[in-house]
Amino acid sequence: MSVATLSSIEKILGHKSLFDHLDLNIELGERLGLVGSNGSGKTTLLRILTSQMQTDGGTVALARGTKVGYLTQDPTFDETNTVIDEAELAFADLHQLAHDMRDLEHGMEHATGDALDKLLEKYQNVQHDFELAGGYAWHHKLESTLLGVGLEREHWEKKVSSLSGGQKSRLALAKILIAEPDLLLLDEPTNHLDLIAIEWLENYLLAFRGAVLIISHDRYLLDRLATRILWLTRGKLKSYPGNYSAFIVQKEHEELSQQRAYTEQQADIEKQKEFIRRFGAGQRSKEAKGREKRLNRLLISDQVISAVQNQKSVSINLNTDQRAGDQVLQLRELNKGFGGSKLWDIEKLDVRRGERIGIIGPNGSGKTTMLRVLLADDTADSGTLKWGANLNIGYYDQRLGLDDFDPENTVMDEVLGNRQFNERQLRDVLATLLFRNEDVEKKVAVLSGGERARVRLAQLLLDKPNVLVLDEPTNHLDIASCEALERTLRDFAGTIICVSHDRYFLDHVVTRLWVIEPPDVVDFDGRYSDWVKKQAAAAAAEQQRKAEATKQKNKQEAKPQPVQNKQAAPNRQNKYPPKPQEKRTDNPYLRPFGRLTIKDIEQQITETEIALADCQQAFSDPSMARDQSRLRSKQKQADELAKKLKQLEEEYFLRGE
Repeated sequence: MSVATLSSIEKILGHKSLFDHLDLNIELGERLGLVGSNGSGKTTLLRILTSQMQTDGGTVALARGTKVGYLTQDPTFDETNTVIDEAELAFADLHQLAHDMRDLEHGMEHATGDALDKLLEKYQNVQHDFELAGGYAWHHKLESTLLGVGLEREHWEKKVSSLSGGQKSRLALAKILIAEPDLLLLDEPTNHLDLIAIEWLENYLLAFRGAVLIISHDRYLLDRLATRILWLTRGKLKSYPGNYSAFIVQKEHEELSQQRAYTEQQADIEKQKEFIRRFGAGQRSKEAKGREKRLNRLLISDQVISAVQNQKSVSINLNTDQRAGDQVLQLRELNKGFGGSKLWDIEKLDVRRGERIGIIGPNGSGKTTMLRVLLADDTADSGTLKWGANLNIGYYDQRLGLDDFDPENTVMDEVLGNRQFNERQLRDVLATLLFRNEDVEKKVAVLSGGERARVRLAQLLLDKPNVLVLDEPTNHLDIASCEALERTLRDFAGTIICVSHDRYFLDHVVTRLWVIEPPDVVDFDGRYSDWVKKQAAAAAAEQQRKAEATKQKNKQEAKPQPVQNKQAAPNRQNKYPPKPQEKRTDNPYLRPFGRLTIKDIEQQITETEIALADCQQAFSDPSMARDQSRLRSKQKQADELAKKLKQLEEEYFLRGE
């Protein structure tokens, strides 16, 4: 089933034609990855799909009743709301259904005869819509989504105005996921998520039943999620089945064929030109003129094959003649706290020349703070740090403001400063970081935060330090620029200490990890994928241990204790009408397990708990996440078992009253 169709879309921005008769069809259940260079129109395409921007030609059609959710890079909120109140706005439709149900209940209390029958029928219809929208599980859904995106409970009663930019982005993501649209449009959803939240988002989207269109430079996310890649190039979309890695293989084969065809066509064109030159005035002049006409028609047609533009050749030489000593950094008993609790505590860490270290950990664990302490921009609570000799340290801070630059400078002037480089070298570096053609003449004052960050990165690359300290260096780059930066850093002979949540970057640049598990800092010698494998094995072993312990406990207990549901926040849990079964608990024959004996209920509770534990253990299998149909089937089984267990426990509790 198609949820959205774009036909012959045209869009002109300034003097540039952004889209040239662009076509796109999105099917329900698809997960599309949208890639292309910065400025190619990816975000514009999403805005057209949401009617936030009008086209200059073509049609946009959404299936009847299609609900669209759009995560922008600059979300807006009511800043006076608390976090949980703002998130709860995503339930506006559900709240209205609940209100309608209460009104109908009041009406039924005083109605009789046909009037009562009509109200009852209407009530059943509204109740059906309410249940279909997951109404009775609204509070659990609210909490689990906020926690999933990395907004912990201590933030929920804070004003939205007190949140950081990253926290606001996570709140916006939570609101959109809670609303469960039919078509989900996500513009760089992982930019402000930590690794745990990214994995949670991936699992959520794997089980999502609607359609998803994602703009992302996160190649691991595109590999795990995408069922189709859309490449936006030269105003048109090219579609490739499969994930990002499959797209790269297909694109390379395509480019190889294109280059071969280009070479053959150019050879034929030169051959025709030579014939025209030689015989234009001789006995074969008529034939030469015929060939000239055909050649001219070809050269102004769309049949001319273009040469492949190979971005992979772009790279920068960062290496310097200033050689650092073998011992670059020494940390001893170094720790830092915040708000009365310890962020991290380092007993002993040493960094040697040429090491490439990545710092990872959950949001709020003090990763950026650690970099600032290393650079003396912040102070540790205790301990010592000692840098080695002959070091030229370059620092990239993702939180740069306009005050860090001269706003009247052009991009070219700001990057050049007092550096001794020719224009060609400057333009090569700037092109790698997405500043091309007239972009280099932009005033710094009009640059976005992301563009200013890239200006700083360009300055850093030109300074040729022998130690690089980087805070989220890939956040504002497209995939091609990420890859160029990664090649540059892999060829770098100096030392790198960086914070990043970009798993591809971590896996292809970093060879050692400092993993913050507050307050501990684990020193892991290996790449990110090695760390993930180690953690997965440990988690599987722990799940197995817990499952065995649960089985033993349930076998030993003669009488299982009922599980009490947690009380929700005041004035939230009782916002909606009670579940239908709660109205008829006095009649056991109307309850799912009302006819069972106490002994049978106890037996079924034990069996269901064991089955649910086995089911949940299966989620720790890494292959599960890669098999969408298997994951959905297992999730459905877990949901059914959880529902059954809850009903059994409610029945057991009622028998004990």
